[in-house]
Amino acid sequence: MKVIKALTLSFFVVVAMAVGSGAATAAPAPQPVDLTVPLFTPLPDGSSSQVAQNLFPTNNAKQDAFDTMTDEINTGWQTSGIQGVMIGSNVGMAIGCVSIFPNFIAGCILGTVIGAGVGAVVGIGHGNPDAQPAVEKFFATP
Repeated sequence: MKVIKALTLSFFVVVAMAVGSGAATAAPAPQPVDLTVPLFTPLPDGSSSQVAQNLFPTNNAKQDAFDTMTDEINTGWQTSGIQGVMIGSNVGMAIGCVSIFPNFIAGCILGTVIGAGVGAVVGIGHGNPDAQPAVEKFFATP
């Protein structure tokens, strides 16, 4: 009985490897990004957020608050957001793997995701102290 189980598992592994290698294809090399072209073009009213223009077309105060919020979050992300995500995901993985012992793989995955989210928020807040007031102002603007 053990021989049949071992051979069956080996057979499925070999079939999965054959199917995976047969479906693999090479993609063309990515083209270099031209950094001289701006990512966002200013709108006719002078704002730079096309998302805010579509979400709040007649509410200029909300649009300005959205533009300010995204600029402040971007500044915080560029300053120390990525480091916060890395630290948070590692700490979350360690805590998740230890805390949910019987099903430690699920605990590791959940801990990593939750830790990365918390690390991003903490990293952005640490990188730019003006990000939190900008988010609060956006949500408080009618």
